[in-house]
Amino acid sequence: MGKYQLDYKGQKQVERFHEKHSRTKGDQKARVNALKECFLGKKIKKD
Repeated sequence: MGKYQLDYKGQKQVERFHEKHSRTKGDQKARVNALKECFLGKKIKKD
């Protein structure tokens, strides 16, 4: 497991940290595109 032995709580914290920081880069473009579509949809409905 490496240099540091983590208990169950520590392992869960590390897992959450990695999930939080790894997803943002991959999903950021998808999120931006979804927001763009939503914005354009609202703009078209107003006109």
